[in-house]
Amino acid sequence: MPRVGNLIRVLHPEYAAGILGYIQAQESSGRWLIRLLDNPLENTNEPLILSLEESDFEVIDSPLLDS
Repeated sequence: MPRVGNLIRVLHPEYAAGILGYIQAQESSGRWLIRLLDNPLENTNEPLILSLEESDFEVIDSPLLDS
C-alpha cells in the first residue's frame, strides 16, 4: 500500500517513465500526488508534480520499512 513519503519509480506516463519521485499526498479521488526528483519537460529546477493512479508507479522504498 503506497503511503506519503514513499520513494517511487514512475511507470506511466511515458514521458516520465523511470524517473524517481516521492509521494506527497493522496487526493480525495484516490489518485496520488508525486513530486518527481527530475523534471523531464524542461531544463529547470522547478519541481514537477504528477497526479497518478496507483498502477502508474511502483514503490521502491518506504521510510516505514527502514525503521
